[in-house]
Amino acid sequence: MLTRHISFKLLAPTVLVSLMLVAACLAGALYLNQLNVSVSQVHTENINSTVAAANLATTIDELLHALQADEGDPSKSAALFTEKHQQVRRQLEDVKRLANLPKEQELVTQIEEGIDQYFRGRDSQAKLPPDKIEDYVIRQVRQLEKIHRHCTELRDFNIRQVGASDRANQAVVVHRLTWGLLAVGVGAPLSGLLLGYMMARSLYQSMCQLSVRIRDAHGRLRSEIQPVMLEDPTDLPDLHRQMQGVLDEIERVVERLHQSERQILRAEQLAAVGQVAAGVAHELRNPLTSVKMLVQAGLEGDDTASLPREDLSLIEHEIRRMESCIQTFLDFARPPQSEKRQTDLREVVQRALALVEGRARRQKVTLTADLPPGPLKLVIDGEQIHQVLLNLLLNALDALPQGGAIRLEVRAALGSPSGVVVTVRDNGPGIAPRVLNRLFEPFVSGKETGLGLGLSICRRLVEAHGGTISGKNPPEGGALFEFVLPG
Repeated sequence: MLTRHISFKLLAPTVLVSLMLVAACLAGALYLNQLNVSVSQVHTENINSTVAAANLATTIDELLHALQADEGDPSKSAALFTEKHQQVRRQLEDVKRLANLPKEQELVTQIEEGIDQYFRGRDSQAKLPPDKIEDYVIRQVRQLEKIHRHCTELRDFNIRQVGASDRANQAVVVHRLTWGLLAVGVGAPLSGLLLGYMMARSLYQSMCQLSVRIRDAHGRLRSEIQPVMLEDPTDLPDLHRQMQGVLDEIERVVERLHQSERQILRAEQLAAVGQVAAGVAHELRNPLTSVKMLVQAGLEGDDTASLPREDLSLIEHEIRRMESCIQTFLDFARPPQSEKRQTDLREVVQRALALVEGRARRQKVTLTADLPPGPLKLVIDGEQIHQVLLNLLLNALDALPQGGAIRLEVRAALGSPSGVVVTVRDNGPGIAPRVLNRLFEPFVSGKETGLGLGLSICRRLVEAHGGTISGKNPPEGGALFEFVLPG
């Protein structure tokens, strides 16, 4: 486990820095690629715009020459003009589609207006008298020359843009790409060397300055354990030998700690037994005094006299009190081992309710139970949980000598699909404030008679099942005890 932990501590920074370097390289490559693609797209668009403007200028020039030479066959000339006009319209659409800069759009607008004006003049040619044809041709030639100038200007502008984008592309490829690759190529090895140096330095310092200092927790050891130092190791076998010595010393210290804990636990048990013995002696003295007085009274009579039935009943009652006290003492001093098995908690609860039902009826106490509809299977010691429930129910009945209500509820525990919460609530006077914060401590009781061990035993039994138990005074009055059993 130690080797795996050290390997992880050594490997984690290396993997992290390596991933960061890979991410930086990928980010740089993607950025440079995106920049190159963007510049290339602009360069390609400028070239296409230049070609479209040059094609339109060529077509306008051909149309101009055709208009100036329109003295041959009219049908042939009409077919030629129809073809050129269609070509002009297609090329104008290409130019408009590729114009994305303000200057381009301005020139394209002028070209489009000039072409529209030329076509309007062409449509009016058929209505002109013969003597006006020459003036019409001159106007059309001038219009085409104006359009040609705008096309040439647009072509020249796009040629300049091609040159600018070409220079930008070269700057990206030559400068940024070169520096980016240089940064990645040099930065990655340098980072790796720096990381390796730092890890080697840290590992060497850790090996040379490793110090294990063990102190007794809360003063349970009388003497302080001297520091265990690792001297400067000359090689790995020497380091292994020193580490083995450290581990041997740790094992000896741990063994001493365990021995000290056992002695402290034994002392605490003896102290608790002494307190229990004092409580048991106090509880047994009164019943024994009553029994002694009754027996002495019987001895003072004649030999044929016998004890009345009432005296015998009182003796039996006092003997049962002594048996109960002794049994409580035994349960506290030597709790039985849990014998957990699959048990239906509903049956355990119903059995506890059945035992106290008669007493509750005599005290005019209403018992209600809110249980799940089906079986509630848990891996528990049914007898121990039955003892816990019985103790809580009897305590609730003790708090209601003149009648009242007790409600027992079993519900699912929050955050645990198979755990349960058992609640016992009464509407009595509640828990006395003087014992509220010490409910589950031994010999703490809110009743005038009693050892104060019942709730302490309940907590021990619940905790043996991996659960918890608590008690409080709810805002609506009475007392509420609740314990949780894991699934």
